[in-house]
Amino acid sequence: MDSGYLPPGGMGVRVDSGVYPGCLISPFYDSLIAKLITWGRSREEAIRRMERALSEYRIDGVKTTIPFLRRLMGNERFRKSLVDTSFINSLTE
Repeated sequence: MDSGYLPPGGMGVRVDSGVYPGCLISPFYDSLIAKLITWGRSREEAIRRMERALSEYRIDGVKTTIPFLRRLMGNERFRKSLVDTSFINSLTE
């Protein structure tokens, strides 16, 4: 990975990761580089915090799911919790 690693922070945001600025991720890296968790007093507050955290998160040099997760956070069905087991497939088709 390039030296571009900047995890988000702030109230209601937690990052669990073994990655750090300057860390080298080999081409055989585990796809779980980090786990981003947000919480809030309501689902909407937690989603807003996740949107902010995803917009701040910087991981250079490897492909991440951040763009997909940003789209997911903006999806009305997701925001209203109107999802089932076919939901993710409907987003990627």
